[in-house]
Amino acid sequence: MISSSHPACPHLLRDAGWLFIVLLLAGLWNLEGPEFWWDEGWTLSVARNFVERGHYGRLLDGQPAPYGLEASPVVTLPVAFMFQVFGIGLWQGRLPGVICAALAVAVVFVLAAQLHDRRIAWGTVAVLLLLPAHPQLNPLLIGRQALGEMPMLLLLAGGYLCLAGALRGRALWIFPAALLWSLALLAKAQTLPFWAASLAGGTLMALALRQWRAAVLVAAGAVLAYGARPWVMTLVMSPVAGRTLPGVEVSGIYEVTAFVPQFSNRLFALQMLLLGGVPTIAGLGYGAWRIVQDVRRGRRDDFVVLRAALLALAGSWLAWYALLSVGVPRYLFPAVFAAGIFTTVLLHDLSGGFRLGYVVRCLAAPLRERRLTRPGAGAWLATLLVAMAVPLTLLSYQRYYAEDDRAALRVAAYLNDATAPDALIETYESELHFLLHRPYHYPPDQVHVELNRRSLLGRETLIAYDPLAADPDYLVVGRFAAGNGLYAGAIAAGAFREVRREGRYVVFERVQ
Repeated sequence: MISSSHPACPHLLRDAGWLFIVLLLAGLWNLEGPEFWWDEGWTLSVARNFVERGHYGRLLDGQPAPYGLEASPVVTLPVAFMFQVFGIGLWQGRLPGVICAALAVAVVFVLAAQLHDRRIAWGTVAVLLLLPAHPQLNPLLIGRQALGEMPMLLLLAGGYLCLAGALRGRALWIFPAALLWSLALLAKAQTLPFWAASLAGGTLMALALRQWRAAVLVAAGAVLAYGARPWVMTLVMSPVAGRTLPGVEVSGIYEVTAFVPQFSNRLFALQMLLLGGVPTIAGLGYGAWRIVQDVRRGRRDDFVVLRAALLALAGSWLAWYALLSVGVPRYLFPAVFAAGIFTTVLLHDLSGGFRLGYVVRCLAAPLRERRLTRPGAGAWLATLLVAMAVPLTLLSYQRYYAEDDRAALRVAAYLNDATAPDALIETYESELHFLLHRPYHYPPDQVHVELNRRSLLGRETLIAYDPLAADPDYLVVGRFAAGNGLYAGAIAAGAFREVRREGRYVVFERVQ
């Protein structure tokens, strides 16, 4: 078993700094190569509009439109800042995600060292980067996209690191913790229930251990963070004050993403858990068992409270994914990331402290002694967890780092060069909105909910949208619209004729 130690701060921060630099450089490699896709397009197009036009929102038919499907301002405004500093482009838009991913792993490295020791800290880095069998569970690969997950996880992890400082005697650290948590809640709205469960779990553990100071600190952090959200949001939005349009309410989005009890989605979520979540499940189970053992043995230091809070964060997120989420693998990612320390502790204890010789002896022992001992079973479990995950992770790295998907750039270049300046382009491929220098049109946001019922829930819903209503000159169908059949009726009716194909995109011209 391992015990908590508190390494010398300068050396720990030095190692974290070097880790950040290495991960940042790794993330920057071929940053424009991975497929540019729908979720990124909204965020980058809003950031571009803000930099070029001073309008924080989208464009529709060349005119300012409300913001909507892009990421939170906490995520989008740093992208706009990168555009202002480095120019407008795809790698610039993805740069904040890479920075956040590298920082988040470095922060978790420091947090793991505070909770345990350096061996666990370095093991946690290895677990986070080598055990996610699915690319949507890998912080480095997720960070190479303009998404909200890595900024949110960086802010959450930073808050827990500040909480660790507060629990160790520097109570004022609870204020930066609350600020970081407020920003995390604004970065991704779905963070709120799991963060609340986390701090509730930490508070209850502190009360059960009669750690009154820790209970007050954790509860105060929760109250401060939640109560400060309106003021923090006002501060975040101050650069765009007066530069937005009123948003349009969209209903039903949580019914197709967050509360989906139907059997097919539960089965899909189970498949994803078996593919990429087994180490996380095992780590959380072991973490819960260790907390119980520590309490029974009379260990009542404040870091038991912090471990309980982290366990509640990852455990509640994992439970929601298994029981209610739509099953998209990316929705599992925060739980996998938050549970990284627990998974590492499990592998550490099963492998005798990450000792290869110990593992080899324990693997061979059942063959020699013709019986399976507890150390032997542990070594076999650790070996299986690593052997099942690492090869798939390495394949993901090979694929996503070697990928050079420029189809969106080629389609946009064709439309920008080969069409009239006032040609109206109908497309729901938002990545093209970022790249086009022509007016474009797309469905209302409510249509997105109905399309999700088709693609995510498998329901053949009626889509009340006429793609000819705006009188477009061209239509572009990519992966998103093709998968939902959004424009299938108009194409089948002969309203458009195909003029070009580029990768996953098909360009149609209006038939007059």
